[in-house]
Amino acid sequence: MEGMDSLTPDIKRLFQAKEDRRRKLAALSFPEKVQIIVQLQHMATPILRARGENVNVWTLRPSSDCEM
Repeated sequence: MEGMDSLTPDIKRLFQAKEDRRRKLAALSFPEKVQIIVQLQHMATPILRARGENVNVWTLRPSSDCEM
């Protein structure tokens, strides 16, 4: 993380946490990433429906190899 010498320790820590999170998400398997997308769809559905939008959330088959 170059160019971060002038930042406060708290800001450095936040940037490092963000980078660590991105690396962790990038390392997930494809089924795990899809499962996260479906979870986000479930979270957004009530808001979108309240706005009058027609929402279809993906349906996934249960899988034993990727649990959240």
